[in-house]
Amino acid sequence: MIAWFYSALKPYWTWVLLGTSAMLLGVGAELAPPWLFAIVIDDVLGDGQIELLSKIVLALLGCCAAVAVFTMIRMATMHILAQRMVYDLRLRVHSHLQKLSLSYFESNSTGDIMSRLSNDVGAVENMVSHGTDSIIGDAVRLVALVVLMLLALPKLAFWTLIPVPLFIVAIIWFGRKIRPYYEKVRDQLGEINAHLQENITGIRVVKAFAREKHEEGLFKEASLKYYEAYCKGVKMWTTFFPSMGFLTSLSVLAIVWFGGRMAHYGSDVTPGKLVMFLGYMQMFYGPVRSLMGVHNMFNAALAALARIFVVLDTKPDITDSPDATEIGRIDGRVEFDEVSFKYHTGEQVLEKVTITAEAGETVAVVGRSGAGKTSIINLIPRFYDPMSGGIRVDGVDLREMTVHSLRSQIAIVLQDTFLFDDTVRENIRYGRLASTVEEAAKAAKAAFAHEFITEDLPDGYDTEIGERGVKLSGGQKQRMAIARALLADPRILILDEATSSVDTEAERVIQAAINRLVKGRTTFVIAHRLSTIVNADQILVLEGGEIIERGTHAELIALDGEYKEMYARQFDIPEIDAQKPRGPHMPFPGPPPRFPEGGGE
Repeated sequence: MIAWFYSALKPYWTWVLLGTSAMLLGVGAELAPPWLFAIVIDDVLGDGQIELLSKIVLALLGCCAAVAVFTMIRMATMHILAQRMVYDLRLRVHSHLQKLSLSYFESNSTGDIMSRLSNDVGAVENMVSHGTDSIIGDAVRLVALVVLMLLALPKLAFWTLIPVPLFIVAIIWFGRKIRPYYEKVRDQLGEINAHLQENITGIRVVKAFAREKHEEGLFKEASLKYYEAYCKGVKMWTTFFPSMGFLTSLSVLAIVWFGGRMAHYGSDVTPGKLVMFLGYMQMFYGPVRSLMGVHNMFNAALAALARIFVVLDTKPDITDSPDATEIGRIDGRVEFDEVSFKYHTGEQVLEKVTITAEAGETVAVVGRSGAGKTSIINLIPRFYDPMSGGIRVDGVDLREMTVHSLRSQIAIVLQDTFLFDDTVRENIRYGRLASTVEEAAKAAKAAFAHEFITEDLPDGYDTEIGERGVKLSGGQKQRMAIARALLADPRILILDEATSSVDTEAERVIQAAINRLVKGRTTFVIAHRLSTIVNADQILVLEGGEIIERGTHAELIALDGEYKEMYARQFDIPEIDAQKPRGPHMPFPGPPPRFPEGGGE
């Protein structure tokens, strides 16, 4: 944590210098009054030097004013500096999350990741904003007070400092004991956030199965674990800190007893010196108690920071090689050369797959669930790297080009379309952020989305569509996703079951938009409804991670193999004419027909 503090403070050394200077001057002003009170007791009251009283009062007034001014400067500087450090940390964590591979997000719950970025950063923020100021200020006070007490009354100072090593040992011991509890508290808080995020995301399923009570029970269990972990920590520090406070009070009483006897029996301890020493002593144990409290805050922040650095220390699986180059506009020829792939779980999902898709071709991938279809399309934008073999675009291996330059020329339309909680226009413009309002509208027209946007939505393109586009139908969301992809103008297009979750009428409109989208682009299609891919340039049939059949629709029907069986089973067709593919949802062979909400390209 100290190393992080140093690196975080280094860019802001001028702020540190200003805050530290104000702190030193403020501490000096705080330490002057006991010495001035000693003069009042010994010289003004004891020796009758009444002429000193006005000067001392003015000096005390100056000290009070200086303390106020320097405290204001110190607090403003240190707190703003602390917020800047936390701001930098939050941005650093978020930026690193953007660089991590998909495998990280598949292995960690969204709620726990969010907890690290919000709750854990918040714990560090609490320490930096409030604890750092106390640590530095109290440390300076303690050093100054030790020097002043030794100069004033060395014997009493010696007795005052005897318990300090005990406090230090006790604080170190306590920190080691309580830190595991704080780590457990942070972990349990992450579990609560993970459950809450999952519950809210899946609220439709919860309500559909009337599982509200079940979810309440799960959340209660997670909350109870957090409560129990937190209470164990509370019991420890509520026992420890009052005990330490009692010991400091005993030390003060002992010094009063010894100092009073020394003053009574005629030593060099004057009443003024004794009052000054007791004032410094009281000021000494104040920072000691404060540092003990800050140490508790420090342990909580340390547990939180450890969770944050677990994220920061995670290396992305997919990175640019040192000699990777930015590729220009590609043609879109995609080749899989003996590609084998398995996930981190060790499950082999692709075995020596070879595919060649010429620029502008449409390649459909079909097969049973778990055959490896999704794995193929995940390898094209390099979400994962193959275990063996190679994937090339325009003859260049994907690992020889930068990830950004590759993915900027790929667009994906998924079955479960994700839209942001923003306006219709901004969701479409996400495909190309530099696009104009007119270009976004043109893409919407080409995707057959313009009419429902302008006529059915209350604010047209400025309509807020809610989280994940909850205010739109499935077909409307798909057409917006297609508009987004059109605006991106990719050279390679990936369609993953893009029409499987909509009704027949919506599918016809979406398929018409897809026909416009795929024109001139290399397209990979995962299709459940085989009638949507009968015009594909080649169809790949996967089983157990291997391509068992490949060819056009007519060729595969003539082959009388797995594809023909799948097609016949899907449409309950006993005999199939290979030259005349049938099905109620065939894509349009030529220019798409006009629909009521068409808009032209």
